[in-house]
Amino acid sequence: MRFSLSKRGAYYCPGDEIPLPERPSLADRQAGASLEQGKTRVLIAMFGFFSMFSVIGYRLIDVSLRGGRVETARIEKAEVPAADKAAGRADIVDRNGIVLASSLPFADLHVDASKIKDPEAVAAALAETLPDLNYKVLLKKLKSKRNFVYIKRNLIPREQYEVNRLGIHELEFEGTERRLYPQGALLSHVLGATDVDGKGIAGVEKAFNGRLSERGEPLRLSLDSGIQSTVRDILSEGMTHYGASGAAAVLLNAKTGEIVSLVSLPDFDPNNLNKAKQSDMFNAATVGVYELGSVMKMFNTAIALDLKKVKITDKIDAGKPIVLAGFPITEPEEKNRRPLSIPEIMIHSSNVGSARLALDIGPEKQEEYLRRFGLLSAPNVELPERGRPILPNRWSEISTAYIGFGYSLSVSPLQAAAAAAAVVNGGIYHTPRLTPVAPDEEIVGRRVISKKTSETMRAIMRMVVLEGSGRRANVPGYEVGGKTGSARKTVNGQYVEGEVRTSFLSAFPMDNPQYVLMVMLDSPKKIKETYNLNNAAWNVVPTANKIISAVAPQLGIAPRPYEYKQAAPYVKTALNAQ
Repeated sequence: MRFSLSKRGAYYCPGDEIPLPERPSLADRQAGASLEQGKTRVLIAMFGFFSMFSVIGYRLIDVSLRGGRVETARIEKAEVPAADKAAGRADIVDRNGIVLASSLPFADLHVDASKIKDPEAVAAALAETLPDLNYKVLLKKLKSKRNFVYIKRNLIPREQYEVNRLGIHELEFEGTERRLYPQGALLSHVLGATDVDGKGIAGVEKAFNGRLSERGEPLRLSLDSGIQSTVRDILSEGMTHYGASGAAAVLLNAKTGEIVSLVSLPDFDPNNLNKAKQSDMFNAATVGVYELGSVMKMFNTAIALDLKKVKITDKIDAGKPIVLAGFPITEPEEKNRRPLSIPEIMIHSSNVGSARLALDIGPEKQEEYLRRFGLLSAPNVELPERGRPILPNRWSEISTAYIGFGYSLSVSPLQAAAAAAAVVNGGIYHTPRLTPVAPDEEIVGRRVISKKTSETMRAIMRMVVLEGSGRRANVPGYEVGGKTGSARKTVNGQYVEGEVRTSFLSAFPMDNPQYVLMVMLDSPKKIKETYNLNNAAWNVVPTANKIISAVAPQLGIAPRPYEYKQAAPYVKTALNAQ
């Protein structure tokens, strides 16, 4: 009898021992368990690596496709270092993009003096590291036990690094910024300055404080720093040469009102306000208002012609004085005591002739026209420093006559320059401006006089330079025209004998004026070179000559190939048109 124990046909006889199935040993079981555990760990590790690389791959794709917008948002939300926060005021640049003012990050060094255990050692270390600090002053601060003491403000990065090397953990830094003016005093009266907190306190810095604080694009001005440098150098030279106590110059575009150069002397360095005198910070070009003397005859003549009170060929009797309210108006030079034509009144600067024209105009019309010329209110230029003109208490007949030849009305050089532009540019007044005209901007002005009157005035002003008191401004090839003025100065309301303020208001080239230049010298002295004279023809006119000769090529104006005297028909044509 056999027992079948397997499908494979394994047979056992009776009595044979039937073997039991093999059972693994304990060691084998432990080895198997370890193997299984290792496999599990490998699988977990593989899954972890797979997940990590999946995340990295996803982020790479995300950044590539979305340009890192998420990270940018995170950065913007992150805390910005104090120094980066501070350096936010926009730059100021000139019309060519040259930087005039910029803010750079600095650091203020301060300390809690109550935490300083060895003030002598700390003061000595700081005084050695920062040589401009005074040891005794510093020691007094450190011994004050105050919770907050400034050690030094506006440290540059190198100074901050050197202080950090001292290893004095009680010293702390506060991020800040400092406004720097790379051109120094060159444009100080225009740019102004900021306070320690970076807020504009004068000039363009104050006028555009909000715009500059927005950390936006640089503020571009109409000024040309190269031309400004030329004008300032020549004006300073003239001021020194003629012994003047001050000076001012304004150069503007006659067709747009854009100010290309504005200089007031003396000036100051906005990088070192603490060293500036109060008198140095007075802007004589925009704040100072003065009686212009005979320069006003330009506007007086233009008004009379525009109102058709006279024709260009009329003769005005300047032989007899005019007496108003007991005050005589006389002709200083005997050669002018005769009937004068309208051009002769300007060429020879006749007081009596101009006063008679003013009386023909009348108080009402004179005031109306001068208001149109912008001479009766502060100019609407982008500066907080704007002087208001001084007007007559009552616009009477006598004030009308005196205004006609340059007294009883005080205006700023900037106002005079803007008004002169309207006289020569075809009769349109443009508000003077420190910002450039945009390419798509429509230039809008107001008509003051007719185009015909403007053409006639250009011819007369050219004759003043060819034949009159402006002869020393006859720059070859540039057809300069203008009018001089020598006004007596007042101190405490009284005229001072021998003290004058000289002015020359000019334009060029006169056949199609592009620019107007106003130059003023305050209290020039009588010197041997000027034959002991101190009127405008001898000091401010030659100064203007040098300025025009230098800046006209910089402005891109090519000199004419002939002297203007050879082009006299242009003058005659303009005069005959009247």
